[in-house]
Amino acid sequence: MTFNKYEAFSVTLGEALGELATEAKSSQLSSVGTNKEDFNTGYLSAFHRVITLMQQQADIFDVSLEELGLDKIKESDLI
Repeated sequence: MTFNKYEAFSVTLGEALGELATEAKSSQLSSVGTNKEDFNTGYLSAFHRVITLMQQQADIFDVSLEELGLDKIKESDLI
């Protein structure tokens, strides 16, 4: 499959955000009860907002989440 530069950008961004969000969730879980918990919860919340916005926009533009690399991450994974 050949991507134009905008498709390549979108796919790469979606996959990278998914990976970063997974790392943020792990950090948030491991920081519960520490002085970093509030920061890590806020950091994870930012990923929640960005990824759910991208998922909503994909729905509006009839782009599958698979095409953007966002199919593997669920909203429930980000809270």
